[in-house]
Amino acid sequence: MTPDETTVARIWTELGLKPTAAEDDFFDLGGESLVLVGFLARVQHELGLELPVDELFEEDLTVAAAARLLDKVRLETGLAVLDGLSAAEVAALLSRAE
Repeated sequence: MTPDETTVARIWTELGLKPTAAEDDFFDLGGESLVLVGFLARVQHELGLELPVDELFEEDLTVAAAARLLDKVRLETGLAVLDGLSAAEVAALLSRAE
């Protein structure tokens, strides 16, 4: 499993589900709306990311799908931060990364 898949699986386990593989489905494991709300809250608290609920249901809600959404939101959040910076600020950040 990827690091994000491991994070999703850990949170689901802490919420009472028992995923064992990346393709395990939230609802097949017994997940329901209140558990989903708990998952969203934990992701926001632990990772600082707000997952869009509608996108969780664009495909089966598996560990892997939730992890891909984490990655997508993380990327979009980072890009939004960069959009607010001047060219000089971006250049300064890039020079520190070297």
